[in-house]
Amino acid sequence: MSLFSAVPRSTLFLSDLDGTLLDRTASLPAEDAVRINRLTAEGVRISFATARTVRSVKTILSAVDFSHPGCAPVALMNGTMIRDMREGKYLAVEKIPPASVRALLAAMDGTGAEPFVYTCDTGNPVDGDPLVTYYRRIGNGAMRRFRDERVNKYKKPFRVFGEPEELERGGEVVYFCVIGPEGLIRETAREAERVPRVSLTAYPDAYEPWVWYLEIFPETASKRHAVEFLRSWTGADFVVAFGDNRNDIPMFEAADFAVAVSSASEEVKAEADAETDSVTEFIERLAGLA
Repeated sequence: MSLFSAVPRSTLFLSDLDGTLLDRTASLPAEDAVRINRLTAEGVRISFATARTVRSVKTILSAVDFSHPGCAPVALMNGTMIRDMREGKYLAVEKIPPASVRALLAAMDGTGAEPFVYTCDTGNPVDGDPLVTYYRRIGNGAMRRFRDERVNKYKKPFRVFGEPEELERGGEVVYFCVIGPEGLIRETAREAERVPRVSLTAYPDAYEPWVWYLEIFPETASKRHAVEFLRSWTGADFVVAFGDNRNDIPMFEAADFAVAVSSASEEVKAEADAETDSVTEFIERLAGLA
């Protein structure tokens, strides 16, 4: 029996965004939005697991109709936050302990890395969003492009901080993102691995592979956590995951079937059960709606 005839109706399809579902301009192609809406209207369960926050995801997926019965909550910031897009509320928020935040900042002082630090203050949301991004200084051009795109395109709030106490007054820290050359990222990752109660992932950018990301999040969060949470929340008996980069490997390991897109790294393809040129076409075939 082939996979295409064996996949149960209670399957959850979980896709990464950048480098996997989105095009080279970090946009969802109109044809794919139409396909997703057709599938979810038929009750096919589809969700997304991304390193992005809700502000950019709401813009990027603006053509997706989250009122459809098949739309499941979305995993944000590598599983740090799970959001019900239909209801506009977070179902889960994982946090980094203050002692670990201070240890991470000290480690980065030693390597020269400059982080973006995300805080969550549900009691004081900015335009309905409790997330605010802090930074001490812009250390390179990639950081500047990252900040400027999110401010100009997605209207995200960015604030400058000096001491750790300023972060603590801004809410609970949920995420660190360091952007820079591979050498700096690998060195900072080695130091960050010594900090307790956090997890991390380091990988090249999907659009500019000479730029690397280091993402640090609570030990209770990851794309593996996203699979486990969404499997339970949806009652899915089978999870099919789609990805392209190293931070998708935990998602692959927790899923029942893993699919790498054709542009994925060889490391990711080695962890996959199949490859595809189109996530939406692959889902249509598995769901019997091609």
